[in-house]
Amino acid sequence: MRDRIRVFVLVSVVTIGVASLGWAQSGNEWTAPMTPWGEPDLMGVWTSATLTPLERPERFGDKAELTAEEASAMERQTIETRVANDGKAAPGSVGGYNQVWLDSGTAVTGTLRTSLIIEPANGQIPWVDPAARAAYDTEVARYGVGPFHSWTDMDTGERCITDGLPNMVPLQPYNMNLQIFQTPGEVVMLHEMYHELRVIPISDRPLTGIGQWTGEARGRWEDDTLVVETVNFVDKPDAYWSSPWRKSRSTLKLVERFTRVGPQSIDYTFTMEDPEVFNQPWTASAPMTTDHLSRGVTSGVIYEFACHERNYSMINVLAGARMEELGR
Repeated sequence: MRDRIRVFVLVSVVTIGVASLGWAQSGNEWTAPMTPWGEPDLMGVWTSATLTPLERPERFGDKAELTAEEASAMERQTIETRVANDGKAAPGSVGGYNQVWLDSGTAVTGTLRTSLIIEPANGQIPWVDPAARAAYDTEVARYGVGPFHSWTDMDTGERCITDGLPNMVPLQPYNMNLQIFQTPGEVVMLHEMYHELRVIPISDRPLTGIGQWTGEARGRWEDDTLVVETVNFVDKPDAYWSSPWRKSRSTLKLVERFTRVGPQSIDYTFTMEDPEVFNQPWTASAPMTTDHLSRGVTSGVIYEFACHERNYSMINVLAGARMEELGR
């Protein structure tokens, strides 16, 4: 498998240079670049970092969009708050990363929407019943609190496994980059967080039916849009997730759409469908760009995310929990 990935990377690097010759722009008219084999070129290092939340905050009520003034004020306040609080820990807390390590963005999406969720219209996750929402809230409340009897009491991200799909939703405060490679018959997506690699066949290749943490994906082109359908998520009912709405469940179906809409822009949407958890399919839009500076994040190549190298945080959390049990 490792040798196969090397081939993908080598071919893709060469292809990027060749495909760049296909860019065309005349006046205000822009033509999407194509790969040498005739598919829309999605290759590059993309970010979806934004201040726009997944769900619409209650304070906005039915308001779907911010005014330009409100968006500007939100961005300015975010920058001021981060500068003021950089590196400072609350009394009694060991603290966390300061801003030099975080890269969560300082801009809202260009649509000025109050939520990334565009359907349903209220911008909220449509839970199937109050019990499903309560289970979600309970799981979220465990984060950083515990109890921590063993490593299984930490969420999947703290265990260096995954935060689940879709992992281009800007919920993490850092590592919101996605590198896309293309070869004839396959699209390869390397997510910076956890260094997750998805090799997506662009074909009707039969599904294996083997459950996986990030499911089993197949892609197809609908005009200029790459549509990726992912199913066969493995059931992990006892695992904790920092964002439980995207936890791995065998009943989950994820449909993602990637459309190149400008020299530095991809229109990215995803639809989640799971009748056991949601009362209807719901859709979110998280526009991606290669203009990292416009989102207030660092630009450049993706380096390895080495979460598994001893994972001192897990060791120290469990050690701290044992000390608390001893009253120390």
